[in-house]
Amino acid sequence: MIPTITCLHCCKSVPPNPRIKNQKYCSFKECQRARKRSWKKEQYRNNRSYRQKHLEIQKLWSKKRPGYQYQREYREKHPEYVERNRELQRNRTEKQQQSRQIVPLLKIVNGNSIFTRPADDGTYALMQVNEGNIVNGNAIMVRMQILSW
Repeated sequence: MIPTITCLHCCKSVPPNPRIKNQKYCSFKECQRARKRSWKKEQYRNNRSYRQKHLEIQKLWSKKRPGYQYQREYREKHPEYVERNRELQRNRTEKQQQSRQIVPLLKIVNGNSIFTRPADDGTYALMQVNEGNIVNGNAIMVRMQILSW
């Protein structure tokens, strides 16, 4: 009976490569990519020098290619992305406009209104808004006086 291994990525049972000790992945391209991703993730998590070098390389790359430039190039190369984004934005705008029409029907959490112009005697009033959709419509009378020293 030929010995086999079970690939950690595709879960297929395949004959092992005799040149590889402790083989855990098969030779299919996608499984090898998964093996490499797993190795990089492990190195990044446990190897401080690998992580520092990786971060330095990322900083250099981002200095050479500012975000706006990368986005511009991506959009030029992927017109289907641009069109999809436009369509999604149209939908978002339409929903936003519809919600603005619905707002008067929604309940307002705190319906206290304040008159910021003082009366002649310095009295301010918080008045209850007479709408049926107000959750908390308390009214408070406050008298404010100026103290002179």
